[in-house]
Amino acid sequence: MLAISYLDIVRLRGDLHIGGLLSVNELGIPIEFIHSEQIRPTELQTSLYGSTLGRYLLLDVIGKGLVDASQQKAAPLVVNGKDLLALGQRVKRPVCFIQRTENRPLSDSGAFEWLSETELQAQLGEHRSPILVQVFSRDNFAAEKTIPGLGECGASFDVLEPMGRIRRILDALQREQVGQGA
Repeated sequence: MLAISYLDIVRLRGDLHIGGLLSVNELGIPIEFIHSEQIRPTELQTSLYGSTLGRYLLLDVIGKGLVDASQQKAAPLVVNGKDLLALGQRVKRPVCFIQRTENRPLSDSGAFEWLSETELQAQLGEHRSPILVQVFSRDNFAAEKTIPGLGECGASFDVLEPMGRIRRILDALQREQVGQGA
């Protein structure tokens, strides 16, 4: 079974963060959702990490924590921001940030071409524009395995759409906690 995982981390208010990871099957149907608790750095962490605190929270505490907790160990991970691409150095799965383009379609679904060491465009549907795929490093992305799987999923659903689901879920979780006086 093919799967794609999606990771989003949201800054709620002040220095409070929450993250969510949604994995879907080849039809776009959820097979796993996990989220972090709302995380606020302590005064000690703020002093200890200084200007690197944000990066530490996003990548090591929330991002890597959710990826490690996920049951979908081999699924490619689509992140909701270029600042999360460095997870590609910290986890054992392909990590990418994807966005739409207006470019001419490539030859076939699943076709791709590298534009630079960190960017490629990939065709995920026969008659649509290719998507732009950004990675931390070409060396740790495994495009030959990852892009055909994304292409197969892209034939069934819009591979960018699940990211919006995570944001709505995280917003609902935050409203729920505010309503409970947390």
